[in-house]
Amino acid sequence: MIKLYELAGKNNLVFSPYCWRVRLALLHKQVEFSGVDTAFTEIQNISNGEFKAVPVLHDGNFALNESFDIVEYLEEKYPLKPSLFNSNEGKALAKFIETWANTLHGDIAKMAIADIHDCLQEKDKGYFKTSREKFFGNNLESIQSENHETAKVNLLSKLSILDTYLTKSEFISGSTPLYADFIVFGTLKWLIETSQVFQVSHFSEHVEKWFLKINQMYCGET
Repeated sequence: MIKLYELAGKNNLVFSPYCWRVRLALLHKQVEFSGVDTAFTEIQNISNGEFKAVPVLHDGNFALNESFDIVEYLEEKYPLKPSLFNSNEGKALAKFIETWANTLHGDIAKMAIADIHDCLQEKDKGYFKTSREKFFGNNLESIQSENHETAKVNLLSKLSILDTYLTKSEFISGSTPLYADFIVFGTLKWLIETSQVFQVSHFSEHVEKWFLKINQMYCGET
């Protein structure tokens, strides 16, 4: 069976946007897999230290990471299973959406960096605090408190593009969700799972409706 190594916090909380992308891709493809909860400080133990980040997918003796590489592998290996792209054009759309969705990550980090720290396993907190405070040049609590509202405004402004699009399409990919949808969903799921204050209801109408549909379809949550 395929193993998916996923970044996990305390109480088995899966929160990485990239891991969510691959998890939903596997569920959509209807491929059996087992998730392996992995702490930041445990990534070095996967495949004898071959990888520096998760998700990592193990399929027998074959292993790879990078979310888009993984889904391309799944699409090629399981051509008779439901497609993640439906066409070359669908793959091109997903690549564009990935580039756009990744621009949301900085805003989310500023909105929830201290909350993310609080969600981590104890053995990860020191590493996370040191590395993120060095990157941002401030302590986690100040980063979040000083930037939260501005970052929230920026995030929702960027999502207004998606909201307008979703007034005319049920999903990003059309009438059914595909990998382009899973990319954005994974990013927003990261925020929802970690933030202590931001809720799904804070999204605009059509983004909220879209998010809840996918959450129910693939996560069984409402």
